[in-house]
Amino acid sequence: MAMDLQQMVDEVSEALADKLRVRGRSLDAQIHKAGRLLPRRIRQDATYLAQGVTLVQNPKLAKMFDMAKARKAHRNVLAHIDTVDVGAQRRDAALNVVASIAFALLVTGCLLLFVLWQRGFV
Repeated sequence: MAMDLQQMVDEVSEALADKLRVRGRSLDAQIHKAGRLLPRRIRQDATYLAQGVTLVQNPKLAKMFDMAKARKAHRNVLAHIDTVDVGAQRRDAALNVVASIAFALLVTGCLLLFVLWQRGFV
């Protein structure tokens, strides 16, 4: 049971590192770094898997852990990560940078025109 769970956690961790470029020492650290890249439900499922690793190591606490729920969480997380389009994320980031530069230039131009108008040059 512990090996199956550890394999699931390793798969999720590897998928986060490959697809979302989120690195970390543990799955908890990767989930924290991923932040809003993962929807709330997916973060909860991944957190359940990460917490399960520590629960399963203790024999008494291992009885509290639901392996069927862990399998479902594992499937949900991997299914979501497979749908992520890295190229679209990079395009969106580049467009956001271009848009912020254009906005700054627009505001600067308007401010320049206002100052010129106040001084009577326009």
